Amino acid sequence: MLRRVLAWTQNAARWPVILTLLSAAGVLTFIMNGTDLPFSTPTIEDYSGGLRILDMRFSYGPEEASHLFEALGTEGRRAYITLHLVPDILFPITYALAFALTSAWFLIRLLPSDHPLQWLSLTPLISGLADMFENLSLVVANSAYPSRIDGLTQVASWLTRIKFGLMPIGVVLLSVMVVFWFIRGRPGSKVLTRS
Repeated sequence: MLRRVLAWTQNAARWPVILTLLSAAGVLTFIMNGTDLPFSTPTIEDYSGGLRILDMRFSYGPEEASHLFEALGTEGRRAYITLHLVPDILFPITYALAFALTSAWFLIRLLPSDHPLQWLSLTPLISGLADMFENLSLVVANSAYPSRIDGLTQVASWLTRIKFGLMPIGVVLLSVMVVFWFIRGRPGSKVLTRS
């Protein structure tokens, strides 16, 4: 299964696909953070009286989650659920795929397609999956309020840490790949066949 995912990223690593995904991620970022739509982060933070949403914190516990859900009120909680179920489910898909395909594009030019370091291109997908499961965990915890599901909130917090922990690692790895690609004289693809 993972080998098929790796092969797919190597075959799909083309600039038109990557740029489309980056554009979609940019649009979703703007929708979530740069607008006053009913489910945007600024609107939700207005509902909460200025409290930051959980997915923008590096760490949080059940008490902090319960405090935020209480501060949001019914309308704010509904908006937070909408944020998680619509743009913030699509966003991790777009950014994770964009960075995975970009990494794969460079790696297939630097190393043979079966080299063990090719697996590094999947790092952004792990971050994206953590982000998606974090969102779904927070939807369930939010929907259960005023009941608390402390274990699920702890899981969401760990997923947030994984998401934020892997993002800079992925950026550093991609930066190293770009530098090596330039140092090696911008080599072409080492993938023998592409379908």
